[in-house]
Amino acid sequence: MKKVLAVISLLLASANAAFASGDIFCRSADDNLSVSLLVSRSDTLTILRTVISIGDETWSSDSSVQAGTPIHSGQAYENDGMLLVDFIGEAAGPIVARLKAFSSEDGGDYVSGGVFTFKGKGAFVVDCSERG
Repeated sequence: MKKVLAVISLLLASANAAFASGDIFCRSADDNLSVSLLVSRSDTLTILRTVISIGDETWSSDSSVQAGTPIHSGQAYENDGMLLVDFIGEAAGPIVARLKAFSSEDGGDYVSGGVFTFKGKGAFVVDCSERG
């Protein structure tokens, strides 16, 4: 009986993590750059999938969803006013891109924006207000 309860508890815990997933979408004003993140917001921010597009180039952490050069999230942090994500090209590799966004909310109006840099591709001002 204890084993059954343990299995049920484990299944319920994993189901809660699935319900805490969502999207963060950032883009430059000219739509030349977009960063799409599928995230889990349980106790910590976990990046589940990344797709970055700059012009006609694409980087993707999941080629079955979007073809592109492989990219992975390194460390990621989000609180009620800040989002910081480092991206790496290969496991344990150097940081190739960074997203730094700050947010504020007033009376139901939510805005988030910051900068995205990609080594060799440039720095971009981004609007990250679109959340799902």
